[in-house]
Amino acid sequence: MADVEWIDNIKRIVIQAVEAGDPCDVIPGTVVSESPIEIRISEKIVLFPSQILIPDQLKDHNRIMNIPGVGEVTVLVKGEIKTGKKVLLLQKRGGQQYVVIGTW
Repeated sequence: MADVEWIDNIKRIVIQAVEAGDPCDVIPGTVVSESPIEIRISEKIVLFPSQILIPDQLKDHNRIMNIPGVGEVTVLVKGEIKTGKKVLLLQKRGGQQYVVIGTW
């Protein structure tokens, strides 16, 4: 019996090592709706807002800038993801959370 336990432990260690070396998947998608955001990643799978994380640089957001001779100003940076835009996503291993890392 000790050999069977030893083999099971080795299998478990190998599986953990493989998962640790590949913590996420990179997936292309297409924005099918802006508000609320929806992204299609396959013929049958559409991601909904609760599954999608979007960094500030890919959203419309305000930035404070210091302009020489003018001083501090707040500007609106346009970065909203539009319908039809192609996006690149990272999928958390074993989860249903996706992070948008870029567009093209």
